[in-house]
Order: sequence, then C-alpha cells, then structure tokens
Amino acid sequence: MNTLAFNINKAIAITGACALITTLGLSGCTQTLPGKGADLVLLNGKIDTQNSDSPWASAIAINGKRISYVGENQYAQTLIGQNTIVIDLDGQVVLPGFIDTHAHPVMAAGMSDGLQLSLDAQPDELLATIDDYVKDNPHTQGIIGFGFSAAVFGLQGPNKELLDAIEPNRPVILVDEGGHSAWVNSKALELAGIDRNTPDPVPGTHYFQRDSDGNPTGWCLEAMTFFPMIAKLQLVDTQKIITGSSDLFALFSAFGITTVYDAGFSSFADTAYEAVDQLAKEDKLPFRLVTSHMIQSPAHLVDAIDKLSAYQQRYSSELVMPRVMKIHNDGTKEARTAGQFEAYADNPDNFGSLLLEGKLLYDFVQDVDKAGFDIHIHAIGDKAVHEALNAFEQAKAANPDSSNRYSIAHTELVIDKDLTRFAANNVIAQTTPYWFEPHGEAALGKERANKLFRFRQILDSGAKVTFGSDFPATGSLIGLSPIINMEMGQTRRFPQSDKTSSAGPQKTLTLEEMIRGYTIDAAYQLNMETDIGSLEQGKLADLVVINKNVFELDEDQIHTAKVAMTMMNGEIVYQRNWKSYLVEWALDL
Repeated sequence: MNTLAFNINKAIAITGACALITTLGLSGCTQTLPGKGADLVLLNGKIDTQNSDSPWASAIAINGKRISYVGENQYAQTLIGQNTIVIDLDGQVVLPGFIDTHAHPVMAAGMSDGLQLSLDAQPDELLATIDDYVKDNPHTQGIIGFGFSAAVFGLQGPNKELLDAIEPNRPVILVDEGGHSAWVNSKALELAGIDRNTPDPVPGTHYFQRDSDGNPTGWCLEAMTFFPMIAKLQLVDTQKIITGSSDLFALFSAFGITTVYDAGFSSFADTAYEAVDQLAKEDKLPFRLVTSHMIQSPAHLVDAIDKLSAYQQRYSSELVMPRVMKIHNDGTKEARTAGQFEAYADNPDNFGSLLLEGKLLYDFVQDVDKAGFDIHIHAIGDKAVHEALNAFEQAKAANPDSSNRYSIAHTELVIDKDLTRFAANNVIAQTTPYWFEPHGEAALGKERANKLFRFRQILDSGAKVTFGSDFPATGSLIGLSPIINMEMGQTRRFPQSDKTSSAGPQKTLTLEEMIRGYTIDAAYQLNMETDIGSLEQGKLADLVVINKNVFELDEDQIHTAKVAMTMMNGEIVYQRNWKSYLVEWALDL
C-alpha cells in the first residue's frame, strides 16, 4: 500500500470512515453495522459491469484487492461493518478501469525532462523553440526532444545543418511525434560513430537519409537508426525513467487508466526493466504494466524468445508482466515507411517496406506461439496488415489449441478481403481513435485515404477491436484520455472541432463498442480477462467513476465528462475532489 493510501486509511481509523469520506467531497455514508464487513462499499451508482450476464448494478463491495459483491444497494448494505469505508456515488457512472492496449509510458518517462515540441509547428517555429531551449539548458549532457512533425520539412526531411547552427557542441536528437524518425545534429552522429561508411541498420527499412555523397543528412528513418544512438549517448537512463515517472504516470490514473500494455522499450530494455522493477518494489506504479520484448531488426530474432523468457523470469511481479513479443514490422504513412501494396501518392517509387515477411515472419510467429507468448505486430500499411494476418493464420493452423493472443497494432489500412480475416483467425485489431479525424490524402491519395480505419467492418464481422493511446505518439497529453478517444471513435473529429466529419454509420463506432474496447475486450487482448476488464465477483477491484452520465450525453459532448475517481487493486489512486490540505493532513498522521 502506498504512503498516501496508508495514511488516509489511518486517518479513517482515527476519525471514522463516514466523517473522512464525507469531508473528502463524496456524498456521505450509510449507517455502519457491527462486525468486520467489507473493506469498501460503493452505493447508489450507475454501474456498467461489462458482464453480459448481469450488465448493470448499483453497488459494489470490495475486500482487499478484489471485488466481493456486485449487485444492488439493499444487499450491499448488509456488507457494511464497523470499519467499512462507504462511498455514496450519488448516481455517478462507474466503469471497469480503463486498459490502454498500446502505449509507451516508460520510454515517455525517460524523455519527459526533454524538449517538448509542437506537432503543429512550422520549421521557423521549431527552430526558435529549439534555440530557446538550448540557451535555457546550457549544462545538460545533450538535448533530447519529442513531438515535431517531420512532414513539415517535405519528403527529404530536416537536415543537421539547421541544428548545428543552434548547437554544434552537444548532441541533439529530436524524435518525431510518431517515434518513427528523428532529426539529429552533426555532434550526435559524430559521437555515435555514424558517417558515410556506416551501413544502414536495416537497409530499405531502418536507414539514414543521405546526400549525393552518401553522408547522413541528419534525418534518421525508423527506430534502429536513432534509439541505439540515444542509448549509446546515455541520454535516457534508469534514474531519468524513475524521476520522470512521478508526474507522468499520475496522468494515467487521472484519465482512469488502471492497466497499460507497454508496446516496447526499444534499445532501452535493460534500463527500462530495472526502472519499472524498482518502481513496482517501491509501490510507485499506479497501474499494472504488461510489457514486451521488441523486434526491430531481423538480427533480433536469434535470441528473442530467450530474452523474453529471461525478462519474464527476472522481472515478473503482480504489477509487471513481461509476456508479449512485439514485432515492429513497418513504419508510418507520415514517414512514408509503412508497407503498402500500392506506392505512395506523392512518392510513386516508394511502397514502404516490411521488417519481416513471408517465411521469415511466419516461422518466427509460430515459434513464439509455441513458446507460450502473446504476439503483437505493428502494422499500419495494408501489406503489413496482410502479412500479419497470414502469419497468425498459419500459427493458428499449426497450434489450434493455443491460448496465446494475437493482435495487430494500429491497423490503419486494410484491403477489402482482409476485413473478415480478423474474426476468422481470432486476431484483435488494435487502434487509436485519436487519429480518426480524416487525414492521409497527401500520402495515400483520396480514394485510399477514405479507406483508413475501417473498424466498423471489422467489428461487424465478429472480431474484437481494442483501443490505446500510443502515448506519447498522440502528439498531445489529451490524446491519452480514453474519454476523449471514446468521443472520437464516434465522431471522427477532435472535440469542439468546427470541421464537418464525412464519417457515416459505415465508419463510426458506438459508445458501447468503445467501452468494450477499453475494458473487457482490451483485457482479452492482454490475456487477462479472468482478472480485469469487467466488474464481477472475484475480479481485481479496478474501476473508474465518471462525473457525468456518458450514456445520456450527445456523442460530441462525451469529452465534457471527467474522471471523478480511479481505483486500482482496491485502492484509490486518483480522486478529483480531494482537497490538498486534507491530503497533507492525512500524510502528517
């Protein structure tokens, strides 16, 4: 139990449960009865359980970390003992704790003290921001940043000379908003030992943009060109992750997220695992973390299963679960590196590329499946999605009794004949609704851009679709919010946008589908549906209280609802109405 929760419970024991809970801004308590009773009882709620056998309830009782009762107020009141904490929900909506099915919180924590760039900034604005930051931080070992749009520099990308003019003496590495390309200066290339004679890490897939003489221009395409550089220059380390996690991870709780799938630590795996292991042991993880081993080069295949097994044996705990093989199989349409069947509209010789395909991919997926790990394949282009489906189809045929979960990350562009193959092969389609606003015409052409994000058809075929933020690749903190994503899944436009969405019923999703994709279906993707994802007796007590009834709001007003409280493992990890002086008072006890 963390210090805050311990002292608040201590305060409750001293002052009485009803007195403190009322003081904290919740709506009072019922009469307590003699005897131990439940540890915590929530009454008078509109509880969407996501349990198909009993979809709605008004009360929940919790003992320890698990739910002991879900049902009606009348029986729940009989579970209230002398020491039971009772919360009157006063009609507020309760949902299972949200599950982010694809994010990078650990990597984001390690880079959180760096330069945060604007996705909307033009080159002159970016250069001015970088110049200010360099002048304000004269003593750092190097400059690391995140969030700019490489597209504003055109197909050739930004160049090192622009950064050299601002900072020639320290390495500068700026990662784009999607984490698939980076802009670096000459000093970064020099210290990393990269020059015209350095081979591309994965030719044609992870490569350095070069001038006519073969010299790197300063634009690095795909992860293996720049994440090893960041690691080699020690711009991210264990202590930076731990320090950066303090405020950043609290945002997940504030948005109602209780479980996160971290979709890869890239070149920082050992550093990252040491950090999250320490955070878990010190009870500083406000969410449980499912982690993965990340494949970003064919060279990684040789010992991949052994490495994931080793991480699982060394770092598995109640809050950290290394058990997914993540295959980073193509890039992004924004960087023109996603693998496609047709060439990019503005670059007719470029079809993108795949890291693994054909027998190499299929055999590896079968080996991972046989080893007992879930498999998550990054695939944005339609060719990448097609190859991932082929791999899963063959794995399913080779191991029909497998209980491992197959999922495709992002799933942006899918050819017509593949739309029904998700359901046929029990493959989960994972995505980020924050990206659903119409875009991509420059890269794909109007006709193909109109076929992006066809999750309506995938759901209608009987497959599961799940949702995550891909944070920090959202480009903004608000993209982390499941509530915002739930609105955008229905409207395909940013909240309060004055743009008119062309999305019709054939494209948009329902609120119930969005909730499932953040709860019970998300739990299924992570192979955890027996423990989380719905509010049922015996499951872990993860829940989120919403201050407005989202079921009664217009679809374009969902964003006005806020998380009032988040509970994970039976402990309140976020409370919107806590008064700072009361929290401080509790901490002093």
